[in-house]
Amino acid sequence: MDKPRYDEKPKKLLGLSLAGGGLKSFSQLAVLHDLEEHQVAIDAVAGTSMGAVIAALVACGLKAQQIEDALLEAEKNFEESGIFSRPAYKLIQQVREHNNGFVALQSLQQMACSLYEKFGCRMLSDCRMPLAIPSVDIRTSELIVFTNRPDYFSSPSGDWVVYPHDIELGSAVAASCAFPLVFSTACIDGRQLVDGGVMMNLPIPLFDRERFSVLMSVSMIYDAVDRQLASPFNVAIQSLDILIRQLDRQLTKQADIQVNFPIEPHFVFKVGAGQEVINLAKGMLRENPIDYSLLESLRLRG
Repeated sequence: MDKPRYDEKPKKLLGLSLAGGGLKSFSQLAVLHDLEEHQVAIDAVAGTSMGAVIAALVACGLKAQQIEDALLEAEKNFEESGIFSRPAYKLIQQVREHNNGFVALQSLQQMACSLYEKFGCRMLSDCRMPLAIPSVDIRTSELIVFTNRPDYFSSPSGDWVVYPHDIELGSAVAASCAFPLVFSTACIDGRQLVDGGVMMNLPIPLFDRERFSVLMSVSMIYDAVDRQLASPFNVAIQSLDILIRQLDRQLTKQADIQVNFPIEPHFVFKVGAGQEVINLAKGMLRENPIDYSLLESLRLRG
């Protein structure tokens, strides 16, 4: 299949921004299904962390059901690998002696590379759609953006650095998923990279606004905590979620169409709950449908 050409400056484009959130990001599949049902075409996509996993599949040219099937299969393989099943004391010992995270990022990177290669996208340049994936250099505090189309994702004020080379798509995605403490850092060209959510969990500012008529964001901001947080892990996740959601709330204001799924924080690392999260999100969309009136006025539907 030939890749589409982007030689001329396009008009009336729709950019989709997918937030990070671990297993909570599976909720974004509900939006992909809904866009297809309403005949809305995505022209470019950006994603952070687990949002980058999904954004990369969109950029590979897959349909919503293909993405859902691929993600659920990958989740099953990840669960069967037993990466998160080792006793906590062994994990802590490993971190102290061998690594800077509970889980070596290489495991995730290998799985990601295999996933995208299966769909003909080994390298970032193989993607059929403009794609942007942020990560953070923990040493320099710079936001590093991996993209196959830097002319679609601009930084007029120099707020981030575009990675200047082609790279394995799975390696770029893994770098954006390197959640501090849980996964070890990604080492690329002398940089030590961690989860893009540290600085930009909802990567909507990456889009060149002059190129896009409509920007759409999908976030998972959850404010209420209606249960006692008993475990230290859930307390830590909830604490990080508070920090991230404050930034996400500000970034969503830059979107023309905002979709938010208030999924509880304890789903972030609940491997095996992917289908449950997707179903929850589909139910939320039935109760609060996406308003496509702006796209209709710009003739971006059908």
